Amino acid sequence: MLLLGQATLASTRQTTVAVAFGESLEPYVIPQLEAGIELDIIRAALKSQHYEMKPVFLSQKRLPQALADRKIDAVATIVPESGAKGAYSDVYISYEDKAITLTHRRLEIHRVADLTNYSISAFPLAGQYLGAEFAALAAKHPDYHETGNQIDQNRLLYRGSIDVVVADYRIFNYMNKRMQTDFGEAPLPVSYHDIFIKLPYRVLFRQPTLRDAFNQGLKLIQQNGEYQRILKRYS
Repeated sequence: MLLLGQATLASTRQTTVAVAFGESLEPYVIPQLEAGIELDIIRAALKSQHYEMKPVFLSQKRLPQALADRKIDAVATIVPESGAKGAYSDVYISYEDKAITLTHRRLEIHRVADLTNYSISAFPLAGQYLGAEFAALAAKHPDYHETGNQIDQNRLLYRGSIDVVVADYRIFNYMNKRMQTDFGEAPLPVSYHDIFIKLPYRVLFRQPTLRDAFNQGLKLIQQNGEYQRILKRYS
């Protein structure tokens, strides 16, 4: 009976974890390949604990409400400040957002307030993630907009259609490569203005037991070098 009970528990144990990701975050999330920095990190951490990851791709704005769908077990790229409830993991990745301008224009941007007089294109929900000062500026700025198609940010900047791109530097550099391969357009020299803090992201799990397993797996891949190998793969 004991052996039968153990076999029953093993057979009912959840082995596949459905994780929701934003749909336009290359190279962190590349939906068409079901790969990217974030997918590879989360997949590796869960695999080390004998779980299989099933990615689900949603718009960035839907992520905070993703756990309302009972078919989803976890949400990536999220912070407790989003207001979403559940079991938050340890930090697994940090984005480094910067204000990016054309070098030849020599714009002086040393703080958030310096953005006031420039047109800005930012990533979705930037107003929520980049602090109270930036949120206040974005709310009243007459020439501020957010876009989920971040390759457009690069193209608009190089064409002189906008003054400032607000984006993570890895995403911006990756979109430079896409711009060349997809459109045959060459990037111009840019300047990075470090006016934002790094954004540490977590995975939000429905079940604390899955969260704990992920945290253990994350520590393991950080210790055995797999984490750094993933980052290097997309550099």
